[in-house]
Amino acid sequence: MRRNTSSLWLLTPSSIEAEAVWQAELPVSLRVTGVGALATLHTLWKWYWEEEPSNLTMVGLGIAGSYRKSHRIPSVVYVREEIWGDLGRRGRRFIPASDRLRQGFPLRWRGSPPPFELPLAVGLTLHTVSATLREARYWRRAYPEADIETQEGAAYFLFAEAVGARLYMFRVLSNRAGSRHWEREAALNLLSTFTRTHVAPLCERLLAGDYLAESG
Repeated sequence: MRRNTSSLWLLTPSSIEAEAVWQAELPVSLRVTGVGALATLHTLWKWYWEEEPSNLTMVGLGIAGSYRKSHRIPSVVYVREEIWGDLGRRGRRFIPASDRLRQGFPLRWRGSPPPFELPLAVGLTLHTVSATLREARYWRRAYPEADIETQEGAAYFLFAEAVGARLYMFRVLSNRAGSRHWEREAALNLLSTFTRTHVAPLCERLLAGDYLAESG
C-alpha cells in the first residue's frame, strides 16, 4: 500500500541549471534528474519507488531552444503540452511510429494549467539537440505546432501521467533551435531570477495546499 504522503518535487535536468536555481532561497530541495529522456525517467522512477508518495506535485525548471523567431531570447515560457518527437522513421520527411507499433503508447501529453500568466508553449522532445538550423527546420516541418525543443520534457509528462502527479513545467529560452549562438549566461541569470520571484512563492503555496483541487 502506498504511503499517505504528499510530496513536492522541484526538478531540473542538469547541474548547470541547478547552479542557477540554487541561487534562490527555496522552501523545498532541488532534484537533478539528468539530461535526456531516458536518464530522467530512470531517476524519477527510482525516487518514486524509494519514497512512495501518494500525492505528488512536480515543478520542472530548465532551459530550452526556441523554434519561433517571435520568442525573445532569453524569456520564460510555460510548457502546457509536450510531444515525443523522434520515435519513428527519418527520411526526407519524418514519419512517426504507428499506433500499432507503439502498442498504444502516447506521443503527446498535457500538463496542469499555468499557475500564473506566462506565454504558453508546446514542447518537442528529441534525443539529441538540433545541431544546425537546417535540422531545426526539419523538425519544425514535422511538428509545425511545436514552439520549443527539449531533451527531457516528454519524460516529465509521461511520468506525471503514469503516477497521477500534477506537473508545472517552465523553460527559459536560451537560443534559437539549431543555432550555435546561445545566450547561456543571460538565460541562466533569468532562470535564477524567475526561480526567486515566481517558483519559490509557487512552491510555498503548493506546500500550503493550494491547487490541490485544481483539475489538470
